[in-house]
Amino acid sequence: LNSRDVLHPDARKRISGVFKGELVYRRSDVSKALRANKWLYQGRRVKKSEMKQPAKQVKKRKKPVGKGFQALNSYGVSEKAQDEMISSIDKNNRRGGGPEMDDLYGVWQTESWSPPYVGPTDAIPTNEYKNVELALINPGLTHMDLPRLAPIARKLGIPYAPCMLGYEGHGGNRAPTIRGIVVHDHDVALLREAFAEWESHAAEKERQERKSMILKRWKRLVFGIMTKDRLDREYG
Repeated sequence: LNSRDVLHPDARKRISGVFKGELVYRRSDVSKALRANKWLYQGRRVKKSEMKQPAKQVKKRKKPVGKGFQALNSYGVSEKAQDEMISSIDKNNRRGGGPEMDDLYGVWQTESWSPPYVGPTDAIPTNEYKNVELALINPGLTHMDLPRLAPIARKLGIPYAPCMLGYEGHGGNRAPTIRGIVVHDHDVALLREAFAEWESHAAEKERQERKSMILKRWKRLVFGIMTKDRLDREYG
């Protein structure tokens, strides 16, 4: 089994045989164990009665160390604070504190789940980073991926939250992708109309600016030709 594979509690009742002294289980009795928050992305959640009984524990993955200069933790810390920190570390070591562990749960410890409905007058639920994950968007909310939509919603007084689509990058360089906003379903039509009006206004403004720039260039060209003609007549 891999580090995150677990056997179903009743797997021993369906043993297929023995190979080189090792029990052989059915593949159907082997499944992936996930952290409680990861099960939400699968449309399931860990039962409350199972929260204190993880099927497996694994070491937490170490956070990648950032490249470049890293300031020491002792910078700006008094000697007293350093002594307290050292004594605290020694105390934890004496207690036998090991590495931090992740609690993993099997599928049999979960139940079907879906995000709760958000009504028109309800606040938009966000995560700790004040955005909404598209994979966990609540019924009653809509993701709108149009440019410059947040300032429009702000001007109209429409409640919204940034939308996180996922992560980009590899290894320790992964960063969240934030694009578009999440609004209540009943605000979508109004925002689309406001966006169309803003887009039309922006296109007209761009056309006027382009026209003004072209006129300035023609003016500069004509002025140059007239100046050259005058110099030719006076000194030619």
